[in-house]
Amino acid sequence: QMATLVFDAAVRSRKDDIPPQFVWPADEAPSVDGVEEIVVPVVDLAGFLAGDGSADAGGLRDLAAACEKHGFFQVVNHGVDPALLAKAYRCCDAFYAMPLAEKQRAQRRLGENHGYAGSFVGRFGSKLPWKETMSFNCSAAPEGARKVVDYFVGVLGEEFRYMG
Repeated sequence: QMATLVFDAAVRSRKDDIPPQFVWPADEAPSVDGVEEIVVPVVDLAGFLAGDGSADAGGLRDLAAACEKHGFFQVVNHGVDPALLAKAYRCCDAFYAMPLAEKQRAQRRLGENHGYAGSFVGRFGSKLPWKETMSFNCSAAPEGARKVVDYFVGVLGEEFRYMG
């Protein structure tokens, strides 16, 4: 019986070898030959946030087109404070730099769509993606304003309140 594989990005990043579970067959490897580069649609919200109510204002048509054609987009002029974004990136860096045992305190549970996950061992067969994720539920509704803070404090402890 094979031992359970645990993906610890902090340990793996210091090693030169790639475990066989992460090496995909050549015929399944991605190739750039003949693949057109996808241009990420940019949605500018400046007009929308300025209160321009015209049908073409605020990038609403661009937003609809991006959703219909690509399913993803980049938002610019969204009004989010750059200091808040910088803090969010620092929190992400701090979380992923933690020892694996600490991150696993927030381990995604079977059937849930939030929490920490590394390597996605349960979702794939013998070949695994090289990644780890942390996701959580949040809501713009007033009653959901504390969901992220409550999640971090509840699963990681009071010292992680700042991450919420």
